Amino acid sequence: MRFRSLFPYFWLLTLVWHSLVAAAPISVALESDAAIGLYTSFLKDQTSQLKLTDAEAIYKSGKFLQSQSPFLNFGIGSKPVWIHFSVDNPTGVPVTKRLSIETAWLDSIDIYVKHQGINVAEYHLGDSKPFALRPLNSRFFTLDQRFNTGVSDVFLRIETPDPMVVPIYLMNPKMAQHQEIEQGYSYGIIYGFLFALIAYNMTLFIGLRSSRFFFYSLYLTMFMAMNIAYTSHGYQWIWPLSVKWQLWAPPVLMYFYSLSGLLFAIRFLDTKDNSPRIYNAVLWYSAVFGVWLAAAIMMDSQLYALLSAFTFMSLFTIIMLFLGGVSVYSGHKPARYFLLAAIAAMVGAVLTTLSTWGFIPLNNWTFRAVEIGMLIDATLLALALAYQFRVGQEEKIRAEQLAQLDPLTGLNNRRAFYDKTAPLWSMTLRNGRSPSVILLDIDLFKEINDNYGHPHGDKVLVVISNLLKKLIRQADVLARWGGEEFIIYLPETSPQEATTLAERLRSEISNIRVPHSTGETAVTASFGVAPRNTQHATLDSLIATADDFLYHSKQQGRNRVTCSSVSQ
Repeated sequence: MRFRSLFPYFWLLTLVWHSLVAAAPISVALESDAAIGLYTSFLKDQTSQLKLTDAEAIYKSGKFLQSQSPFLNFGIGSKPVWIHFSVDNPTGVPVTKRLSIETAWLDSIDIYVKHQGINVAEYHLGDSKPFALRPLNSRFFTLDQRFNTGVSDVFLRIETPDPMVVPIYLMNPKMAQHQEIEQGYSYGIIYGFLFALIAYNMTLFIGLRSSRFFFYSLYLTMFMAMNIAYTSHGYQWIWPLSVKWQLWAPPVLMYFYSLSGLLFAIRFLDTKDNSPRIYNAVLWYSAVFGVWLAAAIMMDSQLYALLSAFTFMSLFTIIMLFLGGVSVYSGHKPARYFLLAAIAAMVGAVLTTLSTWGFIPLNNWTFRAVEIGMLIDATLLALALAYQFRVGQEEKIRAEQLAQLDPLTGLNNRRAFYDKTAPLWSMTLRNGRSPSVILLDIDLFKEINDNYGHPHGDKVLVVISNLLKKLIRQADVLARWGGEEFIIYLPETSPQEATTLAERLRSEISNIRVPHSTGETAVTASFGVAPRNTQHATLDSLIATADDFLYHSKQQGRNRVTCSSVSQ
């Protein structure tokens, strides 16, 4: 309770400290890499017509408002703003400091430095001017200013339809350069990681022809394009001569980033097939905002274009979350990764959007939250694609296996038999080895079906199939040849060995009793065994010989094995 009663005094002390700091000039003798927003005061120019002399007079009359935050933030579509701060040089010699406004998308920045009432420097910066006119080669608005002994006044006039975020720094040039290099490394890691994912997935798209990988690559590409636009990496390195594109690139690329994300989502989640209405709604939603953006561009209204792009991108994250949730609910397993990715991207985008609009405090974490969220999003989506690809391959293999299996007995069908024996037969022709083929047919199977029904006949087929699988060798190829016929390919097997195996199979089958509702069914089978000789140029000719011997066994009374001209 004692500490709670002291809280109002702590709060009052904090306000007093802020006011004292704000009233005091910034000393060039102090080395700091913190934003100087608490040392500034500002005035919104409601008429958009105030000149330096007007702003100076209003400042001297005490009508500028003291900043209560290290980062000045006036939101999107703000009126022009005048900002003032003082710089004190107590050292007795001129000191150079780097003044940096570390927001990369401000259209117009006018900077005036006054010492003892005299204008000593004047700068006009912003995206509305060619990049080459900047005092320093930086994506931010930076300059090196020499401050003479005593107190200097700095006035800034900033105008932009974009979110007016104004983090101001006054640092030692070497410290500022070191900080910018560190930021460059961090962006290099981000861009390198995303570029590697883009290249890898485009390679998969080219190799596999799956549009999922294409739309994922497009989504990452649009994010990188959007990022280099609003961080001004693009203006610095790619389009330094294109002032017009620099002004319009952020809203245009924000729209296409969101659009590409939605296209990837509906393709990855198969929304068109699973939820046609949602699919159509997403397309209509994208088209409406596309028309709004196009209209804003035709009217040359950056503000409306930015409002359209920011709204579209904010709703985009919610829609991605909704699509992922619907797919998870419907049992789409890869959608679990997608949903987690959508949550990460949504949190990052919302934090960045709210901070740049001025609804939450702006700092390095909130401003770059969209990049952190995107890295998590990209990683999880890559895992989702990999999982989906693996599941697809497993289903494909399973389908191929099912296509080669007899659905009743689980044995190879004719197609599988030929696929598996083709390399064995080719090896036989090259090496002169002697395989054999056994063809067997269940005796009087039609009577079994007629007397006890087809379900019982199917049961007989299954019982015999299981017996055959149990008794043949691992290298042998067993298949259901058709109806009640079975075939066995025996690699490197002499006529005596093949006949011995066939006789054993015949004997085991004759001992089978398959129960039915009124008793048991005794089963026998007839066999034809054909060893390969020089007359068999093809596997089909060898099978035809085995079929002839099988027919001979049937003619001789069934339940017997026939090999060459010998019957047993």
